[in-house]
Amino acid sequence: MRIPYSWLYEFIDIQDVHPQEVAHILTLKSVETIAYLLDIRMEGVVTGKIVQIEPLDKGLYCTVQVGENTFIKVYTRDNSVKVGDGVIVALPNARIGNICIQKREFEGKISEGMFLSAKELGLEDRQEGVIRFEENIKPGTDAYGLLGFGEWILEVEITPNRGDLLSVKGLAREIGALLGRDRKNWNVEELEDIEHLNIRIEDEDCSRYSGALLVGVSVKESPLWMRKRLWQCGIRSINNVVDITNYVMLKYGQPLHAFDYDKIEGSIVVRSARKGESINTLTGGQVELSEDNLVIADDVKPLAIAGVVGGLESAVQEGTKKVLLESAYFNPYRIRRSSKAVGIQTDSSYRFERNVDIQGVKTYQTEAIKLMLELTGAQLVALKDVYPRRYMSKEIFLPLEKFRRYTGEDFNREQISSILSRLEIPHEVSRCGLQVYVPSFRSFDIKEDVDIIEEIMRVKGYESFSSEVLSIPCVPKKSSRDVASFLAARGCIQVINFSFEDEELYDLMGLERPQVKVVNPLTKSQSLMRTSLLPGLIRTALLNQNRHNYDMCIFEVGKVYTQEGEEERVGILMTGLRKLYPKEEYDAYKLLSLVEDLLRHLRVDFNVGEGQLGFLHPYVQTTLKHKDKSIGFLGELHPSIRQRLELRGRVFVAELSLADLESYVPSYKELSKFPPVIRDIALVVDRNLPVDRLLLRISELSNWVEDVKVFDVYTDSRIGEGKKSISIRIVLRSKEGSISDEEANAFMEKLISTLKKEFGAELRG
Repeated sequence: MRIPYSWLYEFIDIQDVHPQEVAHILTLKSVETIAYLLDIRMEGVVTGKIVQIEPLDKGLYCTVQVGENTFIKVYTRDNSVKVGDGVIVALPNARIGNICIQKREFEGKISEGMFLSAKELGLEDRQEGVIRFEENIKPGTDAYGLLGFGEWILEVEITPNRGDLLSVKGLAREIGALLGRDRKNWNVEELEDIEHLNIRIEDEDCSRYSGALLVGVSVKESPLWMRKRLWQCGIRSINNVVDITNYVMLKYGQPLHAFDYDKIEGSIVVRSARKGESINTLTGGQVELSEDNLVIADDVKPLAIAGVVGGLESAVQEGTKKVLLESAYFNPYRIRRSSKAVGIQTDSSYRFERNVDIQGVKTYQTEAIKLMLELTGAQLVALKDVYPRRYMSKEIFLPLEKFRRYTGEDFNREQISSILSRLEIPHEVSRCGLQVYVPSFRSFDIKEDVDIIEEIMRVKGYESFSSEVLSIPCVPKKSSRDVASFLAARGCIQVINFSFEDEELYDLMGLERPQVKVVNPLTKSQSLMRTSLLPGLIRTALLNQNRHNYDMCIFEVGKVYTQEGEEERVGILMTGLRKLYPKEEYDAYKLLSLVEDLLRHLRVDFNVGEGQLGFLHPYVQTTLKHKDKSIGFLGELHPSIRQRLELRGRVFVAELSLADLESYVPSYKELSKFPPVIRDIALVVDRNLPVDRLLLRISELSNWVEDVKVFDVYTDSRIGEGKKSISIRIVLRSKEGSISDEEANAFMEKLISTLKKEFGAELRG
């Protein structure tokens, strides 16, 4: 958005502040802004007045007054000029950019100068004839300033949530708040309704529609002062009626539209477009409409795509005598959808998409009506404002304690009240906090109390708040990419399955049925959201085996879904022979080794526990725990399930919750500088005794126990019926000093005694 800096003076006194300083402050505290001088090399270009015209075959030969007693002859092919018109004239030897204007001969006549168009001066991108004006401007006046050159322009990049800044008024409000300047009085008194219009709103995406009927309209060129403002903002001048709508939009942020009332048949209706309807737009070409499009229509046809673009048939033209002036509020999301559907974006749709001020619909229409009466000679005969659902200001309470917690500063009532007042945000300050009433022009971006804190902080300046390092634990991210890279580096192949499942495989495996259902599934097999990655991995394994690929180690990293929310997991499946070692079969120990390596890579402390999952082999499964909380499981798929699925060979699976791993922060442990003592023992225990219970008990016996590992499991009839031998390596180390043999032996005696008492363990001879 481009705004001339001098236009802001109508709302706020900032003549003493350089535009570049304002641009810098806006960029730091609000929206990205640059300031530049609108300039062109222009020498010898003045205003002139046509005093005589001699028609020629192809053009007109004009006598032009360019000074108090100075006249020159100028040839033009713009046959619309007439005696008395004010024009912009390039005198002999004038310079415009790199072009020098010289005397030339046309149709046997010498043209001593040149009438200039807006395109030739870089003010517009189309050639629409020479610049003419009716104002009584002294001939010979330098045209440089009259055309808007030599003024500073602010070019602002408006973010989607700050549609309130898309106007001179809105930007002035923002600058005033940032500079601590009081605004001028810019309140406008609305006109009273004159009930002679039939307006119907049939779609709830139009919350307010105001129509004004003006008659006796004279459509002509706009005064030079208005065109100057439009040119400075990069807007093309059309005629006085259309220019008034654009001028008010730029000044106040409210898009308006003018219809030729004589082209309207019956009532004004705001509705959704109907199937098969189309419209010829002002931007050119016929557009097919859909139900996504909100339209302004009469009883017969669409007149405009609401909030986007008008129709060519009802456009205001030179002969228009009656004008319907529209001002409305449309749902921003509907306008965005409608604009995208037809592939048209305009200055109006750009503003409607970012929310306009619903309370200003009639206020700013009143300003446009006053300009219409003044500049077109029209009379207002009807005015109707349809406003079925009045805006109710949202109330937000900001507690003092929350402000202090977020900013690190005490609540300064006077300063905060001053900031909010300059932002024109109504509020009440109490002993407990701040009660804010969100104004309609900020309803799109102020939603909760933290938004109020943000407003206060940015206006005051983030740099003014003291810096304080917050005590926040650093939780290392166990990213899905990290997990996938680790498993892929160890020969596993990543697969990606749909998140949709059906009940059949869950029932067959004995898993709890998913509770999150898809509202409109493509097929019955995609009617539920998965609660485990294993069904998808098993289905992938079946697909591969059906294609004679029996050896695989596959994994998936993805989300599962429950009533409580979604959770990221990693699932692994092994079956057949190892690819790199074709004589070795995958087994539970290889899967356990892979999972243990993964957890160590993620720096997660863990232990294994007894598993009791029905879909796994009762004797070949385990749970993985961290601090007594389950983080996953692994084991062999139950043989009966494998047979029902017609899977070939033993299948080993694992599933871990990455969401649970996120919360685990590895703790620092000081390394001992003393040597370790290593002891190996072989224990005979009951075959059904889980090994992890033995290991956990050993590690609890003393702080000396640094590591406990099983390095052999042996079964034989000579050991005893229902017995097994477990060989365990124990690493002892103290942080206080070296452990002597006597101390180590004493610990081992205590260990053997405890294990015999609690587990019936015997030393193997």
